[in-house]
Amino acid sequence: MTLSDITRRLKTLVAAGGVAALLGLGALSPAAYAADQAQDFKIDPKVQAQAMAAAPGLIASAHIKCEPTAAYLQGETDLEKDGKKVKGSMYEIACKTGPGFLATAYSPTEVAQVFTCVMADNIKAKQPNAATCELPENKPSYQWLTPVVQPYLPNCVVDNARVMGSTPPDSKEPKIDRYEVGCQGAIGGIIDYPQLGSDAPVNFLSCLIGADKGFTCQYTTNDAILASLKPVAAKADADCQVNNVRFVGVTKESDGFFYEFGCANKPGFIVMTGNDNSFKQSVPCAQAMGLGGCKFTDAGAAAADAKTTYSQILKTAGYACTVQDYNIVGSQPQTKRDYVEFKCPEQPWGLIGFVPQPGSTASVHVKDCFIEQSTRADCTFVTEPQLKAQLDKLIKVAEPGKNCDLSQVRYIGESADTENGLIAELACVNKRGYIAVVAPDRKSLEATPCKLAKAHGLDQSCTIPGNGTYSD
Repeated sequence: MTLSDITRRLKTLVAAGGVAALLGLGALSPAAYAADQAQDFKIDPKVQAQAMAAAPGLIASAHIKCEPTAAYLQGETDLEKDGKKVKGSMYEIACKTGPGFLATAYSPTEVAQVFTCVMADNIKAKQPNAATCELPENKPSYQWLTPVVQPYLPNCVVDNARVMGSTPPDSKEPKIDRYEVGCQGAIGGIIDYPQLGSDAPVNFLSCLIGADKGFTCQYTTNDAILASLKPVAAKADADCQVNNVRFVGVTKESDGFFYEFGCANKPGFIVMTGNDNSFKQSVPCAQAMGLGGCKFTDAGAAAADAKTTYSQILKTAGYACTVQDYNIVGSQPQTKRDYVEFKCPEQPWGLIGFVPQPGSTASVHVKDCFIEQSTRADCTFVTEPQLKAQLDKLIKVAEPGKNCDLSQVRYIGESADTENGLIAELACVNKRGYIAVVAPDRKSLEATPCKLAKAHGLDQSCTIPGNGTYSD
């Protein structure tokens, strides 16, 4: 399920307090059996046998998927049918899997209404005379949720649960009840489970996702969530003194989540995890604008931290660059590297290329903007007119007296013979043209006229229309 699906689903839910009104549960606490429920519940074998015999018909009438393991007739209740008050019966049924429930019925083959034992407990907390489930198989009312939750929270043994909301009866959305579950000695979460008689899918939301959408967990505190996610934060930055965490979003492929962590001692970061909260990737706050940015880290502090980090990464890789500014052009997921442009005083022609993301073991591979012009042309701190002006200066020194004022440059690529040497075709206003090899320090070049390059069969020749057609 994607984040947009979750958001859309959330908008269809109603508060649990409103569910009772929607389902008309006020009619399910008649005096006929309220007094009996105040006493210790004792099973009458004959009544239980009668209820078990009626259970298949009740289940079929309500279109519920349930293999009954126990049933009981709790008593009579007042119902309404065709605008008239009639007498009905209330049955309790326990299922092999899934929630136990109460059912009011006109007869053993005609059910009026059903609601889960957890829902009944929630209502009784507000209405002391309301009916609740009493069968041992339905005690506690949430025990069936443990196997439902464990695929998402493997260490969870449910020790509490409540209904947070339900899809309204008239909604076109899948009919679900939303439960918050508490777990013994572990963090809980939120489960969307199909309503009785519904084929809706089961879906899990962490309490952080719920909080982001306005659904607050009561059984799991933010401190408990923070403690559970600290190992993930430590894999991203072991020096971070984690003091906050929030849910950011779901990955594009819906195979993981993004969480932001705040640090008490330094700028924070965002971590991408798998669906099981296993660490996948760390994103510094300075690089997190595509994820909506960070809320726990000041943008200025994040940028300053990134400049220092980048400067050190480049220094370690052998590039002198005190980063004054940077621009993240894109990312390469398969190598966990970002494509970044840098501005620094030591590199007058810029630096741009691949830099590993935090936690990545990939190498640094950057080049100046002269080489960049032959491939992606993504430099912004050093512009193409600035590069052209430098080449114009160098060709005048290399070919004095040729009156070459550059009109056009075709950047061919890096020289195979000279590391970081640039090969480019230069076109002059007077139609003189050259294939040039620019020195790695960009302070000189060697130029071969177009005519000679063609005559000598060089690997590169002039292709700019009209270039090299000057006649002495």
